[in-house]
Amino acid sequence: MGASTGIGGLIVGMAMLAVFVIFVGTLDARLATHLSVTEPGDPPPEVSFVDANVDVSGLADIGITTAGSGYQVGDEVLDGTTVVGTVTEVDGSGGLLDLSVSMEGNRDFTSSPTLTISSVGGSSGAVSAVLGSVVHANVTNVGSTVLPLDEVWTFLDGENVERLPDLVVAEPIGTNLYSGETMWVMWLEGSSTSWERLALSVGSTTVVTELL
Repeated sequence: MGASTGIGGLIVGMAMLAVFVIFVGTLDARLATHLSVTEPGDPPPEVSFVDANVDVSGLADIGITTAGSGYQVGDEVLDGTTVVGTVTEVDGSGGLLDLSVSMEGNRDFTSSPTLTISSVGGSSGAVSAVLGSVVHANVTNVGSTVLPLDEVWTFLDGENVERLPDLVVAEPIGTNLYSGETMWVMWLEGSSTSWERLALSVGSTTVVTELL
């Protein structure tokens, strides 16, 4: 009698295990279907140019003629009263090591401007303007997908290729361009080329605009 009971229990147990396996398989299938509905693949990126232009005599760089001393990071470089650059690196004595061009430097100059440095403690430093092609554009993320900037590539006339973060990017400053945001970009290309077209490529999406 004990053996019969044991065999019967084993049969019932195996039957229940089979039912459980079937149930788990069905649950997994339903879960996979649910995920495929609620978490579809992201739609392709959508970007649009608001405007874009090229200045062949724009401020492409600021050269250091004399390092001087006593300068601080953040001191401003001026064209008259207009801020066109910033001190970004100094040595131990405050001598100029590196400068950046600000977005306001993006414009055509009829002649090379005379630049000065606004500083409280700096002295004897001198800088000079380096003119060349500067491309400016405003780009909007018109889709619903977040665009990582390091996945966006830029092209000039299908030739020059740069990753977007390697250009001067402002507003918004960050690593992503979110849906509805407009990004202000400046490409200090530097040659005297009058480029005609600017293209952006991200994923399967490429958009092109003429440069005015």
